[in-house]
Amino acid sequence: MALQYALLDVFADAPFQGTQVPVVWLDGADCADDRRTAIAGEFEQTETVFLGGAGDAPASVFNRAGRCGFGAHTILAASYMAFEKGLAEDRGEYSSLVLSEGSRPIESFIDKVGDAPGAIQFSRVLTPTIDRFTPDVTRLAAALGTQARHINYSKYKPRVVSVDRPTLVVPFTRPEHVLAATLDPKGWNELYGEIYTSDLFLFAPGSITGASQFHGRLLNPDLGRGVYPPIGNVLPEFIAYLAEQDDTAPGTHTFSIDRGSPDTRRSLLEVEFDKRPGREVKCRIGGRVIKMGEGALYNA
Repeated sequence: MALQYALLDVFADAPFQGTQVPVVWLDGADCADDRRTAIAGEFEQTETVFLGGAGDAPASVFNRAGRCGFGAHTILAASYMAFEKGLAEDRGEYSSLVLSEGSRPIESFIDKVGDAPGAIQFSRVLTPTIDRFTPDVTRLAAALGTQARHINYSKYKPRVVSVDRPTLVVPFTRPEHVLAATLDPKGWNELYGEIYTSDLFLFAPGSITGASQFHGRLLNPDLGRGVYPPIGNVLPEFIAYLAEQDDTAPGTHTFSIDRGSPDTRRSLLEVEFDKRPGREVKCRIGGRVIKMGEGALYNA
């Protein structure tokens, strides 16, 4: 039986931008994990969403190595196609979808543009752990192939933040320094034992799209030079990092952040979060999804 799929550009402000996410429509079929893993490998994208399968609630995410957790881009992709397939709950001016990941439900909200899905946003409550002890700026700069003066120590400071996974958040002065950073294996190995995470999130005030307040980049030793992967998976850590800053006043804050480079695909993510004394941080993450094509997988 052929399986239908759609190819979506997520967090895209124009076609051929954003993060490519295939969504496979299982239409109630029972598709084993090893088969989903093989299909995800066939697409050769970061992750593939499977929707409407037997026992799914209502979606799952796989990459070439197997099942993985939901990230911001896969939540938006699942929500877009769930709206099209009638799996989202109609709430009048918008629709909603609840995705299940362990004991943590994830609820998304899909605006309506006529009969089509519009902007999509999902909400989360964050309970972060933040470690203020990080390597000094000189050693950190050497491991990132940059100069110490390009790492911003005036308003922001490096922190290890953990919501879903520990991530070293490193502030830079300008987006071009974020783009130019290169992880030095030897220098990084010397620091790894001090922070116990291989994931880094580099950010700087400013924009490469001209439409955001921040530019961000995910970096780890497994990524090649000039690779700019999706950043949705580490946005909870970045939001918690910003909320923790002393000069972030209580209240609701909004910002946008872009990802990519002038020569690669670019993403634009919209964020809103609530900081309340003595309470967990509540956040909303959203953006646009553009449907680029549809097809069928044979012998799947």
